[in-house]
Amino acid sequence: MSEYKNFAVAGAGNLGRFIIEELLKLQATGKVASVSVLTRSSDSDAHADLAKQGAKFVTVDYTSASTLSSALSGVDVVISTVGGAALGEQQTALAQAAKESGVKLFVPSEFGNPTDGITSGVLGVKNALHRKLEEIKLPYALFYTGPFGDWILSPFFGWDFANGKVNILGEGNSKISFTTRRDIARFVAYVTTHLSPEQLHWKTFRIEGDRKTLNELADLYQSRTGKKLEVTHKSRADLQAAVKANPQDFISWLSLEWDEGRGIVGKDDELNNNLFPDFNPTAVIDAVLSPEQK
Repeated sequence: MSEYKNFAVAGAGNLGRFIIEELLKLQATGKVASVSVLTRSSDSDAHADLAKQGAKFVTVDYTSASTLSSALSGVDVVISTVGGAALGEQQTALAQAAKESGVKLFVPSEFGNPTDGITSGVLGVKNALHRKLEEIKLPYALFYTGPFGDWILSPFFGWDFANGKVNILGEGNSKISFTTRRDIARFVAYVTTHLSPEQLHWKTFRIEGDRKTLNELADLYQSRTGKKLEVTHKSRADLQAAVKANPQDFISWLSLEWDEGRGIVGKDDELNNNLFPDFNPTAVIDAVLSPEQK
């Protein structure tokens, strides 16, 4: 059984909110003692509902080591859900403060494609933090989940269901691992409160809520809804050209990774879904069609 009862979550946005909610459910049962939320904004109204459920919001300055360390006093586990520019210096500062404050486990902001061995781009920044955590001897737990199954099929990635149009980035025939944000949060909250430190420290967890190709998802949507989609594709060659022209084009780079077969989090025998007996993750098409996702 886990020895960890005091949690701090960095970020309350796209994924962080879901993790906070799941930890608060465990706090209500006595499994978790405290849930602190680190934010850069003092706007308490934005997450008033979480505060009412028992979350303690702490405004932090990532450039101030002393304020970070103070915010993490008494915390057992830090779960980082920061993104974008914060993945680099700010997350490193958070890790250093966690070490100095006696935090026992650090969960870095992974929650996507595996980052092992990658040295460039956003995933390279994530991988560099692993080395930093090893250097300062702060145990980590990594969670590879694939893209968010309840969010990825959006206009941002070319899926315009409202207008019946889908532009698949690539050939769309390669399998991709997907996990919804709710299921990621459920899994992270469960294992960090139920597994022993020995089962958590320096471990990588590979979870998958669904495994489909993009073409399969387009077909599933049409068969389940009876609605016709106008499906077009951006060729793999066009993706390769886009990445060559602009290596910072993250969407094209990520889509190319998926299309070239690097979109699954692990082989079947590497998946860790079984560590959570009641996991039963939601399929992508069900997440897309569920009322709360509309």
